[in-house]
Amino acid sequence: MIPQPLFAYGTLQDADILAAVLGKIVREADQVPAHLADHAIVYHPGRVYPALLPRPDANAPGCLIAGLGPSDLAALDAFEGDEYRRESRPVMTAAGLCQAFVYWPTASIPEEAPLWTLSFWRAHHKPEILAAELALARAAHAAGPSPSD
Repeated sequence: MIPQPLFAYGTLQDADILAAVLGKIVREADQVPAHLADHAIVYHPGRVYPALLPRPDANAPGCLIAGLGPSDLAALDAFEGDEYRRESRPVMTAAGLCQAFVYWPTASIPEEAPLWTLSFWRAHHKPEILAAELALARAAHAAGPSPSD
């Protein structure tokens, strides 16, 4: 059975962040452009990262990431934390509609939340977030495998 892909609409679209979270580089062939219709990407309240907000006639751009295994999903769940829950939703690619995991905010997102863009995040926040993720990855690696590995 082929695992369900992930629709990344925020910082996980960034190859450096994705590699830091997963501890490996995801092949470009496993990533394709996608979008979620009738949703906008906005700032998560009080954060520098995004959340999805239902918004008629909007399209939330992102990428579909294939080839993720159970340990990858566990790492992604840990990265997203309690502020998001992973759900299966239909997303659109050039090949058509497909089911994908999407991280949905657990908090209520205000309708007036400003739009979030990956380009602005990269220019203003990526270095500090990437440094934090790499430090967490080094600490986890130094601690060794967990008993469940």
